[in-house]
Amino acid sequence: MDNACHFSPDRRHRYSLIHRWNPLFGDRLILWIGLNPSTADEAQLDPTLTRIAAFSKREGFDGFWMANLFALRTPYPEEMRSAADPVGPENDAALLAAAERCERIVAAWGASGVYQARADAVVRLFAGRSLWCLGTTQEGHPRHPLYVAARQPLVPWTPAAPQAQGHADATL
Repeated sequence: MDNACHFSPDRRHRYSLIHRWNPLFGDRLILWIGLNPSTADEAQLDPTLTRIAAFSKREGFDGFWMANLFALRTPYPEEMRSAADPVGPENDAALLAAAERCERIVAAWGASGVYQARADAVVRLFAGRSLWCLGTTQEGHPRHPLYVAARQPLVPWTPAAPQAQGHADATL
């Protein structure tokens, strides 16, 4: 396996991971935006990215481009929330570059995107573009790929109005 990754020099932030099933054929990519990267790197996918690969193949894409609201690599949400800069200095530019290259943008960060009102900020980055998801939570957040059935279709997603910063932080 050879995933193209863009890391910060210290590898604490992963800005993107591109995975293709057959790099020699096909160039149709789908962008998935999760909460934050876990352990996946150039040599391995984690459980979330394995699910994303299956959804992406099902949708007829040749590969996926994984990006996140927060670029800090950690499997522990508490660690992400306690970090000085969980977003990372290159994350917004990486998100925009990915969106330019991919045919579809899928929001997949779950309910924790309210932290630092980050989901609202990323939605504003993509103003005017169609967003998709694997369904929503009762509160309207895009569902995380690990918590939906394999048959769940991608559906258009219209984000709710931005939340007040104080309310967003208080929910964690």
